[in-house]
Amino acid sequence: MKSRSHCKILFLLPVLLALAPTVLTAQAGYKTGDKPADFPVAKILNHSTGSSSLAGLNDRLLILDFFGTWCAPCIRALPKLTSLQQRYPDQIRIVLVSDEPEEKLQAFIKQRADFSLPVVVDESKQFTQAFQPPAYPYTIVMNRAGKIIAIPAQEQLYEATIGQWLTDSAVSEMSPQITEMPLIKETQSSGTEPASGNVMVNLSAQLMYAAKTGGETKTLQQQLASVNFNDLQTQLDTDAGKKAFWINLYNAFTQIALKENPDQFKNRGRFFRGKQFIVAGKHFSLDDIEHGILRRSRVKWSLGYFGKLFPGKTEKSLRVERIDYRIHFALNCGAKTCPPIAFYTSENLDKQLDQATRVYLSCEAEYDSVKNVLHLPALMGWFRGDFGGKASMRRMVNKPGILPAGKKPSIRFKPYDWTLYLQHYN
Repeated sequence: MKSRSHCKILFLLPVLLALAPTVLTAQAGYKTGDKPADFPVAKILNHSTGSSSLAGLNDRLLILDFFGTWCAPCIRALPKLTSLQQRYPDQIRIVLVSDEPEEKLQAFIKQRADFSLPVVVDESKQFTQAFQPPAYPYTIVMNRAGKIIAIPAQEQLYEATIGQWLTDSAVSEMSPQITEMPLIKETQSSGTEPASGNVMVNLSAQLMYAAKTGGETKTLQQQLASVNFNDLQTQLDTDAGKKAFWINLYNAFTQIALKENPDQFKNRGRFFRGKQFIVAGKHFSLDDIEHGILRRSRVKWSLGYFGKLFPGKTEKSLRVERIDYRIHFALNCGAKTCPPIAFYTSENLDKQLDQATRVYLSCEAEYDSVKNVLHLPALMGWFRGDFGGKASMRRMVNKPGILPAGKKPSIRFKPYDWTLYLQHYN
């Protein structure tokens, strides 16, 4: 039997934005707009002098990336960070920060011939205590005046954003959230494309990031509420855009609501039915988002086999064209057995959902070779029609290598742990 901690570790390995398995709290370190105090930096690997100070590193645009050798998303980001540093060698300085032992970091670097970024050895946790990263990776951007101008999500680091930071006028106009933009405006292309060129999807990711880091969410919720409904439909004109947008919002809304009032989870039926979220002037419940929009007007408790007889006009205009069973491995309802939370983008959605599916099944699906029984997550039983029935489920678990080839076991669905758990990020 796999333990929950074992599954958490597996989730860190392949998913886009894994976080350390620590309890996330409201960010208590420096915020956007702050100017951190200077302090000496005793040990920097891959740096000409081997030591410096925070101010000494800040002779150009400084990007601090809190990093861990155990953090798969941190490692996956290294080629992109290296490419950005090479693109702007005299204009930006990208510095990794790790509180791991120097010996471990040296061994990590030695294994990578192309590793060129400087790494602050923060064994004393001076950096960590000053900036207090709530999760990894965690990025701080400081201008030459030593002021924090952005705390972006890792997927929001791209050339167009770097160009904005390097432009004095753009820097002066920065809002507390780096990705805040005019709501209905096409994203300009500049070299490497951003994580999502869809303004609405970016806005949903902003809200998810704020909910994750304990940031201020009221302004973003107000922006979502005031979006023009026709503009929302225009922007979300593909299933990929719809799924990315509404998955991000479902997870963000759940986090925000339950962090504000955890007691709502005591009556889960009322919590999921309550129309307490506003998007484009319309009130939505979590059930509206999941079963109406993302499951294309399916009846909640019909095992996924029956659609609603009379779905509303709003629901019909926003819902996806095809049901995608993988959404069930992306939606987090606040319970301990729920899949972890990630940021989803329309451009990378298929890859992200495939990863989420493989890893969740690796953690939750188990094959008993003695009894020839395949134990699957409860949510697959609740929505078995979405998964195409039991034969499709057996084929599905072959991909993560759970079920040996040629086996046709009976299927049993595992119990669901409804314990409230709001720190399940990937």
